[in-house]
Amino acid sequence: PALDVAAKRCCLWGLPSPTTNLGTMPATTKQRLSAMLDVDLENVAPHGEKLQASIDESASQRPGSFSEWFQVASANELRSCLRTLTAEKAEVASHVRSLLEEERAYREWVNREEKSWTQPVSDPAGAKEAREAAFEEDLGTQALYIPLRLSSDERTLLVILQGALYVSEYTDRVDVYHAGNKARRMALQIQQVCAILAGLVVSNNFDVARRPLIENSFAQNMHFFRAVFEIGRRYKILNPDKLRGSYGKLIHLLQDSVKDEVARAVGFECVAPVKTVATLLKTKTRGAELLQDPLLAAATLEIYSESKSRAEVAAEVQAKAESLAQLKTKYAVQPEGGAVPQKSAGDLGEVLRGRQIETPDLTTENVESIVASISDHFAFQRFNREPCDRILGFLRTYFSPSSDGEWSLEITRGRGGSCLSHTHRTQYTFVLQSLLLWREIMGNMFALWQATENDLLDSTLRYRLCDTGQGLNRMQSAPRVSRIMKAILHQVQSQVGGWVGLSVVHLGDRDVPNALIFIDKYTQVPRILAPIVSTLDKLSQVYESSLATKRLIDKEFNGVESLRMMILQDFFRHGFDGSGDDGGSCVDGRLTSCWNWCSKIEKKRYFPAFLLTGFNGFDGGFESAHDW
Repeated sequence: PALDVAAKRCCLWGLPSPTTNLGTMPATTKQRLSAMLDVDLENVAPHGEKLQASIDESASQRPGSFSEWFQVASANELRSCLRTLTAEKAEVASHVRSLLEEERAYREWVNREEKSWTQPVSDPAGAKEAREAAFEEDLGTQALYIPLRLSSDERTLLVILQGALYVSEYTDRVDVYHAGNKARRMALQIQQVCAILAGLVVSNNFDVARRPLIENSFAQNMHFFRAVFEIGRRYKILNPDKLRGSYGKLIHLLQDSVKDEVARAVGFECVAPVKTVATLLKTKTRGAELLQDPLLAAATLEIYSESKSRAEVAAEVQAKAESLAQLKTKYAVQPEGGAVPQKSAGDLGEVLRGRQIETPDLTTENVESIVASISDHFAFQRFNREPCDRILGFLRTYFSPSSDGEWSLEITRGRGGSCLSHTHRTQYTFVLQSLLLWREIMGNMFALWQATENDLLDSTLRYRLCDTGQGLNRMQSAPRVSRIMKAILHQVQSQVGGWVGLSVVHLGDRDVPNALIFIDKYTQVPRILAPIVSTLDKLSQVYESSLATKRLIDKEFNGVESLRMMILQDFFRHGFDGSGDDGGSCVDGRLTSCWNWCSKIEKKRYFPAFLLTGFNGFDGGFESAHDW
């Protein structure tokens, strides 16, 4: 396969022109390629002059140009052409050798990684960290990774940060090849972002911000800038759909700011720890007690309206509100008479002074913030895991690994774009283990996101700017994310009793250059699965909506159940057909295959059924006036 790839590349880059001496090439091959290239050159002639065929009627179906021949040539023909070129041109032979060496090195790396990923976690400290992050279900462990919900004052600062990042050209100026001192350029761009922030804050609240931000240096206001940057990071973790254009600038800016030479030039480090439920409770005397209180579960309970009457929903809402009121009465300490009440988190005056007056006692605002943050966590998990659970339910309900029947999941390499060959049973297992893995990843997104930022902002993990085939990217290892992913992977493998395909999770290589690319890939899972689930749920309603719709579905798809099975079969086959890297069988290649399937949805026979259910794409608007 590597030779085939090299053959195609070298045919593109090194093929001799019609005027080149093709002395050693067989006459028939030389004449055929020369004629084809002449046709290609005439194809770009001005005024679109049409070609006069120089071949007889019997050969009219044969390729008429080199580009056409290149698309339909067999592997043997490509090899023959490549051998001729390497014999004729030394530079082609050198390029082929370099391509083969690169491909061979990459395959050897994949094999080494495969052995590494199939071994159990051997590092006791790493194993303990991974288990705590990935598998513990108690709220005390989860609180370590649950970000605090933003207060109203923090949201004001968030809007200002969004504006500053929106107009910043940080990555355009830094992530390029250039001569000169790069640390100085990074420091200058960071200072420009800080200056924009300061100007926007002063214009928003002149009386409070004028003196500290105008009269003091950046270093003297470092607590303010750290707090604002932390608010942006916390908001992104809680809302992966937001800041899709600005978060990359922010995290790359912070990634550079932790370098010693850049921090010295700027005057301070811009990174502060993300505030979580655990960090707040650790500073409170009764924090651990609150976390274990049964009332907390009742106060954070999610309320579903499906199959419930209005009275039942109202009763649950009232019970939830009463639980919150009891928690505030039990744990919140009211300020004594005459005492100044504690200011809310994100108060501009407190942030500018670089200190937040915290009492050892829980306040009413603290209790409300903790309850709201944990509720957000459960809602986040449901939003991410429910599509995986529903698709798993469809797979187990409508398909069986022991019997394929009318709706077989068998795929064959080369058919329908598939890059893998699987029997029905093998494909069923392949899809099942992929969905189970995604479900576990979705349940641990907060832990993975914290590990992602810790890896990206680790000053000991340097990155290098390189061309990965998809433009310039920052290539950096991600040991913390790797440890958690290895633990999750081994847990899923123990559940399914085996593994189909590769176990490699690409991190810090040409496929997934850094942890930011990794976490962004897996935030797409609910965006892929949720529209499919929604369409399948609404098909029956659309089918019964009108007589014309019913006739259309009956005529084109032989009924709504047949249509549902057609969609599921196609998704389970070609959404996991290996059209990703490494043949698509690696962990990341499965997600790439799903994205390829999504990109071709408009060409599917059943696409009108998606439109009838209100489908408008697998992704929302990239950005709007209110979300930079």
